[in-house]
Amino acid sequence: MISAALNFSLYILNFVISNNIILSSVAGYLLGIITSFYFGEMWVFNLSNIFTISELVRYLIVYFLGRLGMTLIIFLLNQDLGIGYKLSWIGGILFSISNNYLGFKYIVFKEK
Repeated sequence: MISAALNFSLYILNFVISNNIILSSVAGYLLGIITSFYFGEMWVFNLSNIFTISELVRYLIVYFLGRLGMTLIIFLLNQDLGIGYKLSWIGGILFSISNNYLGFKYIVFKEK
């Protein structure tokens, strides 16, 4: 949830400054990538901070798929359905959190 809060904060700040929903969404998500890897490995899965290259690649793939889904959901909710950018982000993050948790648990950190 810390990663999601940081993601949302940067998303809002960037949107207020740029009024570009895609740029804002991507910027927030990049911050989420950095914090989520650390918090996911250390706190959620109680693992050491030592990681392998294959683990990092799997992590980035899972995160990319979550990012893609989140961006599409935010865009569709906001542009096609006229839902506000904050509520659109919440719809996207619900998908992303589910995707990332399941992907991290069963794909990224499964062998530890």
